[in-house]
Amino acid sequence: MRLKEKDKCILRLLIQNGRLPFAEIGRRCDVSRQVAFERVKRFLEEGLAEGFTIRLNEEKFGLSFRAYILIIAKPSESLRKELINFLQKSRNVRRIQLLFGRYDFFLELLFRNKDEMTDFIREMHAFEAVERTETFIVYQTLKEKPEDPFLALLDADAHTDTNADTHADTNADTNADAHAGAHADAKDTNRQKSGKGEEQ
Repeated sequence: MRLKEKDKCILRLLIQNGRLPFAEIGRRCDVSRQVAFERVKRFLEEGLAEGFTIRLNEEKFGLSFRAYILIIAKPSESLRKELINFLQKSRNVRRIQLLFGRYDFFLELLFRNKDEMTDFIREMHAFEAVERTETFIVYQTLKEKPEDPFLALLDADAHTDTNADTHADTNADTNADAHAGAHADAKDTNRQKSGKGEEQ
């Protein structure tokens, strides 16, 4: 999707601070408050942005036990539907993804403690679709910046656009200089012809 530089500016600001007032967004991106509002409204309508929400601190809420589970499931569609229905309703499941390869499901989960996780796994294994699982427990998070890939993409696009604009300006200047030079040469030629005519 091709975005204008003003759009990228607005998106960068919202990614970094979703509570920023439209007036401030407009000031920083050199557009009016109304334009900033309309751009954000369009982002939401087109699905470029999916909404605004607060990011809660997991540990402050006691959800400091994070785990990832890989599942190998039976191919039966009806059995898988039962499993998926259970996973989608579980409040401990943060993310469910279907995979290509050896495993079929990837789960990201949050628990208050190991016992809570054990209960969940036991309940999940009661579903006939589950053939095998592999669990990974996180003991330390070194980075969690889900916004970084988007910021990198927006910054890269901005750099590309700047280079393209510079290239276009350079070409325009070169063409203008060439045109001016050709015009000047034509004048000199006409002047020389005129001079020869006067000498005769």
